Amino acid sequence: MNDLLVVIAAAGEGKRFGGDIPKQYIKVNGMSVIESSVRPFINSKNVSKILIAISKNDSQIKNQDFYNSEKVEFIFGGDTRQTSVFNALMHADETYRYVITHDAARPNVTEDDITNLLSDIIKSESSCSYLYTPVYDSIKETKTKTKNKNKFHLVQTPQICIFNDLKISLKKCIDEKIDCPDESFAIEYANLKTSKIEGRRSNIKITEPSDIEFLNKFLTRSGIGFDLHKYEDGSGLILGGYKIDCDYKIIAHSDGDVLLHSIADSILGASGLGDIGKFFSDQDDKNKDLDSSVIVKFCLEKLNDLNLEIYNIDATIICEQPKINPYRDSILKSLSDILQIPTNKIGLKATTSEKIGIIGKNQAIAVQSLVNLRDK
Repeated sequence: MNDLLVVIAAAGEGKRFGGDIPKQYIKVNGMSVIESSVRPFINSKNVSKILIAISKNDSQIKNQDFYNSEKVEFIFGGDTRQTSVFNALMHADETYRYVITHDAARPNVTEDDITNLLSDIIKSESSCSYLYTPVYDSIKETKTKTKNKNKFHLVQTPQICIFNDLKISLKKCIDEKIDCPDESFAIEYANLKTSKIEGRRSNIKITEPSDIEFLNKFLTRSGIGFDLHKYEDGSGLILGGYKIDCDYKIIAHSDGDVLLHSIADSILGASGLGDIGKFFSDQDDKNKDLDSSVIVKFCLEKLNDLNLEIYNIDATIICEQPKINPYRDSILKSLSDILQIPTNKIGLKATTSEKIGIIGKNQAIAVQSLVNLRDK
């Protein structure tokens, strides 16, 4: 199926959040909240059209990465969520069987959420299927005794509804001046059937500034780096900025620090900036014997420009000789100093290639690394 309509409510001003711009346009990990909310639907093979309900005074929407997407269309919302969604349905082609509704300020939706909701509404033969999470904390009604939390659950979006059933239900609520917190409420108010499937607690809605800090624990940007260099006879090599005395040296245009090169590539990759060669060409004489810590410092400056920081790094050194374990702590300390992060955020391992290939013949060394970035 590739004929799902999606309606995203983005006309709110986020008064509880405060700030100079609506919360859906706050940047998290280099993307606005609404960009993260919309992207899974743009990428979904099940979705053919996305209607985004915006405020008439919206000055930020043209700056979003999905603005020119063929799937996306914009309509003006209303004073409430229900009128915004209803306006979108009135604008939409009525041939759609199902419509998914979602909050612009809920950026952790996944493709699994979309497919699971679609499967559930078909299987349950309901008018609406929604995501929920159990209540784990105690609940008290104001000025009354504690309630039985097992009788409650928390409702999330996205939700999926039969198009015509939702349209009729929302009109009934609007005509009777009933405030709908979400679409499942409108369906229930119209005495139509709902069903539910368990969602994820990480699928949070941004409401207050503290939610951004919480969200950062789930949203990271990952990058992979790899570098390999041949050996030749020499008096030592540099790994992670630390000099190891041995009978080899690395053949390279720069100082040949494969560990820093791999980490730098993973940082640039996670940032969407390319690779080392784009900024430090091995054809440029200025980079001859270059201290690789200069490359990493350049990468850190780029992260700062993007308001990103390193969350953690994991690296594996692959070689037969020298044995890395005796130098591991010294390399970690050097990495910590260069990367400006504590050692407990750096994973450093070493292995051999089991005598296989150029590394197994002790003619080369390689490093593979993974970095996770997040917003500052």
